[in-house]
Amino acid sequence: MGYTHYWYRPLTINDTVFHAVSEDFGKIVLPLSDAGIELAGGLGQGPPEITDQVIAFNGVDECGHPPAEDLVIPYPSEQAQGVGPSSTAIDGSFYGLGVTIKHRCCNGRCSFETFRIEKQLPPNQTPDENGLYCEYAKTGFRPYDVAVTCVLLIAKRHLRDQFIVHSNGADAQWSDARRFCQQVLGYGDWFGIIEERVKENWPGIDDSTKSREVLLRTLEEIEPSSLA
Repeated sequence: MGYTHYWYRPLTINDTVFHAVSEDFGKIVLPLSDAGIELAGGLGQGPPEITDQVIAFNGVDECGHPPAEDLVIPYPSEQAQGVGPSSTAIDGSFYGLGVTIKHRCCNGRCSFETFRIEKQLPPNQTPDENGLYCEYAKTGFRPYDVAVTCVLLIAKRHLRDQFIVHSNGADAQWSDARRFCQQVLGYGDWFGIIEERVKENWPGIDDSTKSREVLLRTLEEIEPSSLA
């Protein structure tokens, strides 16, 4: 359980495309910092890793923000976006297990789960029916979640149908990534979250399966064909 983004990608991303993704994201890092969204290495310390082989980062572990013990299993409210203090973030309960929040914030540590995307995945993995490989990252809706959504949007732009993004986040939660990518790269406004109800099969007792309807949110490129 926790706020998560999922993506499906090829086993190998070719050199030219991965360089383009890395280069575009590198242009976003300083504007993110200017907006108060600081990135660190995968363990929350040192600089982020942005090369032609890998993009890996986290929030800053020792960020200096005040502790917030009541910020347990944070999940964004319907229109949650932006970054703000934990003291004004909570606005409800998340199924009695955690809290809903109005903006990204932290509990005294801006780090959460490492975000990592590599040019080459290890070969001992199993693809899905489309030949793509699933990865995911839980961000806890920490401030660095904006950077995560920026990378995923950038990768979607460059890999197109070879990069599928599903997210717990609705359109509002992707608005910051779209804004940064539009201002810096010129293509953020071409993307949106498409929602649809789909059937999923879940294992039941006695080796049976049960079907249930779930909400699937997918990042799609929606720019006019003349701009493609």
